[in-house]
Amino acid sequence: MYRGGFGGRRTGRRGGRDQNYYLATMLVTQVVRRLNQLERKPPFTILLLGLCAAAHYTEVRDWLPSVGQACLRPERLHPGESMLGIFNPVRMIFSSLLHANEYHLYHNCISLLNKGVQLELRHKPLPFAAMTCFLLGASSGLYVLTSHLGVAVLGLTPSCAIGFSAVLFGYKVVAALESGHTGEQTFFGIRVPKGVYLSWVELVTIQFVHPNASFLGHLCGVLAGWLYYLLFLKQRGRSRFHGHGTTGRRRQD
Repeated sequence: MYRGGFGGRRTGRRGGRDQNYYLATMLVTQVVRRLNQLERKPPFTILLLGLCAAAHYTEVRDWLPSVGQACLRPERLHPGESMLGIFNPVRMIFSSLLHANEYHLYHNCISLLNKGVQLELRHKPLPFAAMTCFLLGASSGLYVLTSHLGVAVLGLTPSCAIGFSAVLFGYKVVAALESGHTGEQTFFGIRVPKGVYLSWVELVTIQFVHPNASFLGHLCGVLAGWLYYLLFLKQRGRSRFHGHGTTGRRRQD
């Protein structure tokens, strides 16, 4: 997620004349190359990539709410506002499809391609679609809730947030928790434990590299990933490793 005062216009997308089609060409090339390497294609991941790209580059953007209308902007909440007003479905859904600029879109789509292929081929399209909907709703809901508490209790003023990054952080947490990897790996020269710890390191690192990134939005994505795993995957993982599934070790006769 990116944060900032986006206002009412569509940043960097005025009639398609000031867009960086070099990044768009690179993105299409990498997506086609990756998909050609797969025997089974991930339809829902392809759909998500198409929606994000269409919302930024094509005339579909004219049918969508503007960035100012769709970004998560909890500082506009008022005391006594209805639950529908607080958890505005337009903002909670469309804020994830819109991106601040081409680089933001490119980075998120490449990450979506990698994690989407990994998780969709593991879980199959419909469960992966359900996972995505849960992560999108949970991360956006947590962002609005924690921001509202910050406004009401601490007097903070959170920024407007857009982008698919929160869902991507949720994907990373789910994939790491499912893998159960142990040991260490190197991240920008720093040795960190494998698995979900890398998500926490990346959460902090991205904030230093990209100060306009929404730390709170990414944090809510991490928490949404943990919540999804605890609610829907933890028990299934236990049963698989305790001999109730078909992936346990074969006994020698």
